Amino acid sequence: MKSQNKSQIKGMIIVLMAGTLWGFSGTCSQFLFEDYGITPIYLTNVRMISSGVILLALGFMRHRENLCRMLTKKKDLFHLIVFGLFGILFNQLSYLMAISYTNSGTATILQYIGPVLIMMVSCVIEKRLPNKKEIIAIILVVIGTWLLATHGDFGSLYITPKGLAWGLLSALAVVFYTMLPISLIKEYGSIPVVGSGMLIGGIALSFMNRFRGGPAVYDSRVLMYLAIIIIFGTVIPYTAYLAGVSLCGAVKGSMIASIEPVSATVCMVVWLGEPFYAIDLAGFVCIFVTVFLLAKPEDPPEETGLPEEPGL
Repeated sequence: MKSQNKSQIKGMIIVLMAGTLWGFSGTCSQFLFEDYGITPIYLTNVRMISSGVILLALGFMRHRENLCRMLTKKKDLFHLIVFGLFGILFNQLSYLMAISYTNSGTATILQYIGPVLIMMVSCVIEKRLPNKKEIIAIILVVIGTWLLATHGDFGSLYITPKGLAWGLLSALAVVFYTMLPISLIKEYGSIPVVGSGMLIGGIALSFMNRFRGGPAVYDSRVLMYLAIIIIFGTVIPYTAYLAGVSLCGAVKGSMIASIEPVSATVCMVVWLGEPFYAIDLAGFVCIFVTVFLLAKPEDPPEETGLPEEPGL
């Protein structure tokens, strides 16, 4: 029993670290946008290709047979391409666009509307009405989004229309990112699927963008922050998240990983000096609470499956 408790605590600490790193990487992205003029499309391109190559290398070492089998089946390869373009690419690009038009804290919390949208889609698929807990989550998301967007003033928008639109699109992207690869992940594992999807999406974006929108000068700071976003904002937290959840369970893991918007907001305020108001906190709390409402099962014991995180 003691060893089990120690494993759970270890897993919770690992997941906490992963969520904190995700939030910090969002603020690093905001810094590059504001101080170096890097575009979200360029950063998405570099991040996806670099992270894809690293995750694929890990997948090749640990899941070589599954990876080869997945890439040689036409049906699964087509499924993988769809996931890479409409799941990961859509998810990554919309999130970074939302950061560029708002800030890392607001963009991250808006992305956390995604689980509520997934719940609503599940209700449609299962042909049922939301239960009381789910209805409360929907109401909280609407109130939280309204507070963030208007600061309580019906006649104005506090964040730009583009920022709000990209934030809501990033939440929608979470639905595609989470639901599209379910069958692939069950058969081949998370790292081969996500690594391949990232590389596919990154290559597709390269053809469209050709790596335009980068910094005028690649000094040591730019390279350092790019490395942080790729290594400490994607590869390490993603693999750490999977390891942590395997120890502490999906329910605890998904709750603890929601430290991400808190981390992004604290880094944004302390490091970049962005203003943060009480009304923003109220909006954050409304959306934040939905994570706990939807992650908590009604009666079943703690599960040990691996949920998909909102963002990489």
